[in-house]
Amino acid sequence: MKKLITCMLLMASVACAAVSTVQQIEPGVRPVYNSGTGVMPRGAQEAMPQASRQLQKDSIKGAGFTPVMLSLFDPIQVPGSDYDVGGLRINILYGRCCNFDGLDVGLVGVADNHANGWLANLLVNYATGDGVGFHTGCVNYFGGDFKGLQFGVANWTDSGDVFQIGAYNGAYNVQGVQIGVINTANRMQGVQIGLVNVISNSNVPFFPIINCFF
Repeated sequence: MKKLITCMLLMASVACAAVSTVQQIEPGVRPVYNSGTGVMPRGAQEAMPQASRQLQKDSIKGAGFTPVMLSLFDPIQVPGSDYDVGGLRINILYGRCCNFDGLDVGLVGVADNHANGWLANLLVNYATGDGVGFHTGCVNYFGGDFKGLQFGVANWTDSGDVFQIGAYNGAYNVQGVQIGVINTANRMQGVQIGLVNVISNSNVPFFPIINCFF
């Protein structure tokens, strides 16, 4: 009987330790184990769900393809917003498509996945996937990996190799140059020139006029 009680107490203590370990893991981050090294580094854990989401984005294709799209505002546009555009899109007020490649002009342009080329909408250029090219508008937002130039009042890209010029320039993890009044990045390899320069994950998180990290 004593052996049985001792065994039960030992099992309970092991279970409590396991629960405590699981509670220390950040919610939403799934630990990945390696037989040689144990749990993968935090950065690798963060990258895996991001990579998974990006694969899902890259696999998205529109219901059809068109070389020209004309939009008054979504859904009053030809063809519909579920099409891919490869060529020219004219957004009289607000246009939307799945994937975009080419020249985008008007007031507000949105791509639900990748966007390559020159996005030249006067008010807003917005895309959620990856892309290469130029963004020229008041607000330029890119939610994926972008390689190119952003020129506007406010610019944002999630990652990539960028040159940003604007009153506000923001990024999550990039390489390149930011020139503006306020420049912010979580991780950056490059140079910031402006009144307020912030690179959160660096030896010097804040420095006025010029800040850099390599």
